[in-house]
Amino acid sequence: MRQLLKEPGALVMPGAYDALTAKIIENVGFKAVVMGGYSIAASRLGQPDVGYLSMTEMVQAIKTIADAVELPVVADGDTGYGNALSVRRTVQEYEKSGAAAVIFEDQVWPKRCGHMEGKEVIPKEEHAQKIRAAVEAKSNPDLLIVARTDARSVLGLKEAIERGKLYLEAGAEALFIEAPQNEEELAQIGRAFPETILVANMIEGGKTPCLTPQRLAELGFKIVFWPCTALYTIARAFTEVLTVLKTTGTTEAYRERMMSFTEFNQLIGLPGFQELEKKYNHK
Repeated sequence: MRQLLKEPGALVMPGAYDALTAKIIENVGFKAVVMGGYSIAASRLGQPDVGYLSMTEMVQAIKTIADAVELPVVADGDTGYGNALSVRRTVQEYEKSGAAAVIFEDQVWPKRCGHMEGKEVIPKEEHAQKIRAAVEAKSNPDLLIVARTDARSVLGLKEAIERGKLYLEAGAEALFIEAPQNEEELAQIGRAFPETILVANMIEGGKTPCLTPQRLAELGFKIVFWPCTALYTIARAFTEVLTVLKTTGTTEAYRERMMSFTEFNQLIGLPGFQELEKKYNHK
């Protein structure tokens, strides 16, 4: 992860919510992946991101994704699932599950998606202590602690920037100011933190305009998340093909837009397993 951040330009990370979406991200050629609570809540529970997921469920999701690919995984730590002591345990469990970076946000629990209405934030001093606890709890020096603030939607951009400064002082190495509402706000964040690893979150239909990685790099951002692209695309495509199946009794009219049996087996690595079967065949 740290080596990738030394490369020029912005590092684009699509979102994965399971092993298969992570494998597709890797196959296409991306260099890192992000997993977020929004997609995990939708895929595991069929429910919105309103704080229903436990730390244990998120740890299981991270491990599933990290085991499936060779890419660094940026993991959503939500609020840390409690106080600063809870954050310490979250860091330890996320590390063991294979996370390369962990994001901690300053929302009141139960939290909600950063682009939804009705958010609340805890006192900034309290979250600074959580960040300090996260930094001190990690055993792998390469683990990147990312501080996120959702204060923009609640208290305004100025307060979000002030919180960002405090969280960096507490030891965070990267900063994620969620839901800036236009390109000028993104530029203000970039100007406020010229030497910081900044995160931009591109959610289709969300509060922040979706810009190219080149433009975001010009504005000062180093990491670019596209966390919901897989979720939204698969939900639409599966709805469409099921509608075809329901109305016609077959998927024939949709077949050209689907992977074939052979293509899918290639994607999930069947040839490699077949080679292993030959290797260990005692006959």
